[in-house]
Amino acid sequence: MIAILVFYIHIVGAVYAFSKGYIEHKLVDAFMSLAFVAIIFSVGWTLAGFIVRFFFPEKGLGPLLDNDTISLVLVTIFELILYGTYFLSRKTKEQALQA
Repeated sequence: MIAILVFYIHIVGAVYAFSKGYIEHKLVDAFMSLAFVAIIFSVGWTLAGFIVRFFFPEKGLGPLLDNDTISLVLVTIFELILYGTYFLSRKTKEQALQA
């Protein structure tokens, strides 16, 4: 159940990145934003899965928090930090250019 929610959040984020790239620039930039999100997700999930399997037992912490779910939550937290700092720094640069 938690994994489905995390995948849903990623789908919504990918649609947001695609639409923002399309509105602000053009269709090619939208597809590049979508590819960037997909690459960050796939590489991040692979690395998070490796880290989680190293530190947690084989069956995870219970039926709702198996290793895959823990790694998905870990990569989501990492992505929130990454995209939050990216969009925050981009917003401050736009505000500085407007002033």
